[in-house]
Amino acid sequence: MDNIEVNKNQSFKPDHDFLLDEDFIQWRLFRTEELDKYWMNIIKERPYLEKAFREAISQFRAIQINQDQLPQEDKKEIYKTVLLNIHRYKRQKLLRRIGSVAAVLIIVFLSTLLTLHQKNSHPVRTTSEKEVIIGQTLPEEEIYLLSGEEKINISQKSHIGLTGDGKALVTDSTDSTKELSLVTTQLNKLVVPYGKRANLTLPDGTEVWLNSGTQLDFPTKFTGSSREIYVNGEIFIDVAHNPQQPFVVHAHDMDIYVHGTSFNISAYHDDNQRTVVLVEGRVKVETSGNHTAELLPNEKIEITENGMTKEHVDVSEYISWTKGVLEFDETTISEILKKIGRYYNVQFESSPDIKMNDKTCSGKLFLSNNLDSVMTSVSVISSTVYQRENNIIHITKK
Repeated sequence: MDNIEVNKNQSFKPDHDFLLDEDFIQWRLFRTEELDKYWMNIIKERPYLEKAFREAISQFRAIQINQDQLPQEDKKEIYKTVLLNIHRYKRQKLLRRIGSVAAVLIIVFLSTLLTLHQKNSHPVRTTSEKEVIIGQTLPEEEIYLLSGEEKINISQKSHIGLTGDGKALVTDSTDSTKELSLVTTQLNKLVVPYGKRANLTLPDGTEVWLNSGTQLDFPTKFTGSSREIYVNGEIFIDVAHNPQQPFVVHAHDMDIYVHGTSFNISAYHDDNQRTVVLVEGRVKVETSGNHTAELLPNEKIEITENGMTKEHVDVSEYISWTKGVLEFDETTISEILKKIGRYYNVQFESSPDIKMNDKTCSGKLFLSNNLDSVMTSVSVISSTVYQRENNIIHITKK
């Protein structure tokens, strides 16, 4: 910040909450020698605050990951968000409810996870027993493209563009491009393992983003009266408009019919629900259970064994993964771990003694290349301690 000033007339009560103190947060974000001296003097003159002060620094540091890598402008935006949320919570008089840990989470760099709370129907169980979740990192796999009998490895962060004449151009993160020849007599298959993501442009100009653990079957060139692809996993797709050749996405037990629109599909075979979230345009969804629904922008349908439901949603929660961010709205810790596991190629196996559905979170988890950074944030919000031993991850209740 260009001109950093603090309120030198601020009073400090014995129960002062530093994690809801704007000046304290500003200091931790924008460290200067002058601010260091100011805060050291505050504690020197008020020794009764030292324990809470040191604890606040410790909690802040525990989740303040990679701040040195952030541009100054990003820090300023985060600081603005911090102030807005603090003011909102103060106005709503929720300080005692959210507590210090949630206050820290407001300013976290890798996980700005807000409004931490417990489900009323599942009270947190206290026990002296040691409770552990053990997760294992899965074997590292590469993205690959199957075309006929040929298997082609694709590097992470590459873009695959189909030219429409039987060719595909693969551009990697260094902007180096190679040309591939694809078969035209059968579907190609793009396989994106857990821990990877990919981007594909189909021959009609339709853009597809593939999330971790996704397989996409597609033709080298669209022919006939419709354009059809097959998905197992999660994609965000921006369909090129062509009313003469409707677009159809087949995803497990549902078919989505579109003309030109953008939407997110999550249909993993190992999930007990499928979702379609519409960003723009209009789509029609039909399921094998004879359920049919039409979606308008900002609507979501969810399909489970009990049927189909539709609701109005904030679409950013469902498409943020395309930008390296996971957004949650009262999402259980177990569901967060599932998404993290897919993103980083880590598998968590929960002990029956650990109730990861007892807590839900709303907010953002900024995903970095460092799994430890993200797991630190998860540990804070779930009141757990994690430890990595080679490729094994242990999560233990505090």
